Amino acid sequence: MPASSKDPAPSGFGRRAGGESARPRLMLIAAGAGLAALALFVTFGLPDVVAPPAPGPAPAPVSVPAAPPVASAPAAPSVPDPDAAEAERLLSDALRRIARLEGEGVRQWGGDVVQGVSFPAAEEAMAKATALHDGKQHGEALPLFRQAIEILDRLSETKPERLRHALAAGRAALQALDAAVAQRHFEIAAALAPGDAPTAALLERARKLPQTLAAFRRGESAEAGGELERAREAYRETASLDPEFEAVRAPLRRVEAALTASEYRRAVSEALARLGEGNIRAAEAALERARRLNPQAPELADIRQRVQAAAQVASLERLRGQAAALERQEKWAEVVKAYDQALAVDRTAAFAANGRERAQRLTQLHAAIDTYLADPARLQSADPLAHARTLLAQAVAPEDEGPLLTGKRRQLTQLIATAQAPLPVLLRSDRNTDVVVQRVARLGSFETHRLELPPGRYVAVGSRPGYRDVRVSFEVSPAAKDQPPVTIQCTEPIR
Repeated sequence: MPASSKDPAPSGFGRRAGGESARPRLMLIAAGAGLAALALFVTFGLPDVVAPPAPGPAPAPVSVPAAPPVASAPAAPSVPDPDAAEAERLLSDALRRIARLEGEGVRQWGGDVVQGVSFPAAEEAMAKATALHDGKQHGEALPLFRQAIEILDRLSETKPERLRHALAAGRAALQALDAAVAQRHFEIAAALAPGDAPTAALLERARKLPQTLAAFRRGESAEAGGELERAREAYRETASLDPEFEAVRAPLRRVEAALTASEYRRAVSEALARLGEGNIRAAEAALERARRLNPQAPELADIRQRVQAAAQVASLERLRGQAAALERQEKWAEVVKAYDQALAVDRTAAFAANGRERAQRLTQLHAAIDTYLADPARLQSADPLAHARTLLAQAVAPEDEGPLLTGKRRQLTQLIATAQAPLPVLLRSDRNTDVVVQRVARLGSFETHRLELPPGRYVAVGSRPGYRDVRVSFEVSPAAKDQPPVTIQCTEPIR
């Protein structure tokens, strides 16, 4: 497995295959520092440890002839090693490449051998080259540095192939429901294609796969136990966690179809039960639920016809009761409307047709009586008075003769009686004219004559030999406070 991207940055070039950390240069530097410390100790510390014995009486000085001076040989000049400088340059180049690749996440995606190169191989070559370089074997280190640089350069060229391989392997693992392997490959792909939305989505699917599988297993278990509601909930959770999880699609459709069929059967059963109870509104609501669940079910048409027929009967019964209540209140105009509504529901409803005819007749009777009750003066005329008498004589069924109609008839009777009560009328003449009040009496000649006449229009005719006849029309009305005298006399001689 490739090393983590959190491993140390370029200074970690010395990592060997198998994960062993070898840092020769640091070890040699540490060894050199130890040797330097040992030399200092021998030079300065050792004389103090191995000290000469304490001085006694000084011996007599011995005269030693001085030796002739010896000339020191000149030091050999140091020759620079060109391989060392080249090795340092190659080391620096390699470290720059490693830093760049580590910034690109090479420790995450460069572990496998692709096109013959891998990051561990570059690290191994670097470790060997560095060890030789630190051991002053610069010439032997050069080819290894160049090999490492070549590997590092070729690693970038393998990124597209590595990305294709990582995506293919991740998808295969996802299909095999291996969350760990899928996540590892998609993490490599994400490192190779940072910011790529489809790759990020695949990585998220792999990370959620354990949770997705747990929900899917719960759904399978619930379905096997016949707990379809719980199974649907678990399958829906699975699809919500991973909309691309194909394994859940068929079970979810199967469970939803089974639940829909069960809900449809319950809705139909409820519709029939409510219909039997006469609860038409509840039956219609249940039937509508069934229609939404299975619009093509053939039995729905028959059930709907039954519900509609029951609804029609219920509506007619409601309107029949409403009309009967209005009849009892003698609201005949509203009774007509109720029967009109019933006929709109069923034009063949005999009770509505017969009831409407009767109600219309009584509506007209009440309206005609109300006309005279509202304007009694109309009864002063003969035709309206005769019509009013006809209204009083009009027969109605005993059940239609309610308190309201009875009261109106009584009021009209009183108005007619008032209209027919005789009123005093004073007639004047000249004792020479013979007077006849048509359809009343021949009065003969007189100077004044008082009559009691019912309200109405009258004509008096006067005649006298040698004179032209006269006709005088007058009206007797209870509305008049004082009935004016009526004068009838012939005054125009015949020449």
